[in-house]
Amino acid sequence: MNWLFLASIVLCQSPAEVPGTQDDQPRVLVFSKTDGFRHGSIELGVKALKSIGETEFRVDHTEDSSRFNADDLAAFGAVVFLNTTQDVLDAAQQQAFIDWYRDGGGYVGIHAAADTEYEWPWYGQLMGAWFKSHPAVQEADVIVEDSTHPAMSHLPRVWTCTDEWYDYTASPRGSVRVLARLDHETYEGEGMEGDHPIIWCHAFDGGTAFYTGRGHTDASFAEPAFRTHLKEAILWVLDDGWIDLVPEQGLSGWSGTTGWGNVHRVIPNEQDRRDFLSVAAGASKPPEVLVNHGEGNPGDLVSEIEFGDVEVHVEFMVPEGSNSGVYLQGRYEIQILDSHGKGHPRHDDCGGIYQRWDDNRDPRGYEGHPPRENAARPPFQWQSYDIVFRGPRFDTDGNKIGNARFEKVMHNGIVVHEDVELTGPTRGGFTGEVAEGPLRLQGDHGPIAYRNVRVRRID
Repeated sequence: MNWLFLASIVLCQSPAEVPGTQDDQPRVLVFSKTDGFRHGSIELGVKALKSIGETEFRVDHTEDSSRFNADDLAAFGAVVFLNTTQDVLDAAQQQAFIDWYRDGGGYVGIHAAADTEYEWPWYGQLMGAWFKSHPAVQEADVIVEDSTHPAMSHLPRVWTCTDEWYDYTASPRGSVRVLARLDHETYEGEGMEGDHPIIWCHAFDGGTAFYTGRGHTDASFAEPAFRTHLKEAILWVLDDGWIDLVPEQGLSGWSGTTGWGNVHRVIPNEQDRRDFLSVAAGASKPPEVLVNHGEGNPGDLVSEIEFGDVEVHVEFMVPEGSNSGVYLQGRYEIQILDSHGKGHPRHDDCGGIYQRWDDNRDPRGYEGHPPRENAARPPFQWQSYDIVFRGPRFDTDGNKIGNARFEKVMHNGIVVHEDVELTGPTRGGFTGEVAEGPLRLQGDHGPIAYRNVRVRRID
């Protein structure tokens, strides 16, 4: 799905809206054709996938490779390769799959998906690595490296489980985002020296891809943690790799939460229009708005998730005269301000890229970028930013070789910045520059409310 289209849907719908009937659910094609070793767990895997997706997606299962054509694939939002082996698609079917995937499809590979299509280079890039060998089925420790991913967030830091542990022809690290690795000291027979990723994902060639090395045994598909892992992986690729940062309740996933709350909605405080009144969640409606008003000394919300290149969607509401900002990597600010109707907006008006600052310079402020036009709405109306950001580049010695950039910033659907290079952090940003950093929502300059905060890592 195109990210601009997604942004328009998210802004127009109420956060409380959810799909109604099964006909509204996305469809997932589970493909388990084998041309080599056949796993006895395939049938149980199909049953498990149908069961876990019952309320959120519909599963069609096939071993008929002729389903890989433009017309059939168009009906599906994701394709799961469940323990496929060797050559399962001919050249025409491969091209149909590529075309579908590049149009925004999602791919999930389970276990022996890595033992598939060795003569198809594109599939190797999609997968990240190919199977090489394995020892006997045994218990091992899986070390979770990224607990912010929805498919990993429910797992312990050390996930001890029993499966058939694949060695791969090479570590995929560097070309994918590694979510978990094996502790090779906890099992016997490993044939892969050093770094040993076992679960990973990436945005690749127009779509999103996820692979888990688990899924050999019958018992794995009955394991609650693994079933949740598969469910969230499929939902993640169906949603084009977007990750929601506003939890259903509370403020998990964020630090700096003093003075912030998660409420059902906010409304103007008619006694003091510089502030909100918040409406707590009802029994049937979860909290969905992050707000910092009332007593206390609010600081900045800082996300646990960190990223380099990313797309960000943020919706915000500003009271009269209030001030906030969205900091990419905690360092590069898109300003938020009550500046509706201002004729000649500056870098410090809503939609501006805030200036850098140096007390030893004259002028001390420099390199601020005003928005192309003032797209700000009046106070107490929901507004949106859609941002494509590229992080700074570093060489293998840690030396910066490329500046961060705002590739595109849209304010309420209007392009206000394109290809703006940032030589360093803006004023008020965290010092120093890094390959990956958090999202930071400013909270110490007045009341502000946020909803539908979403990020998507990009190639």
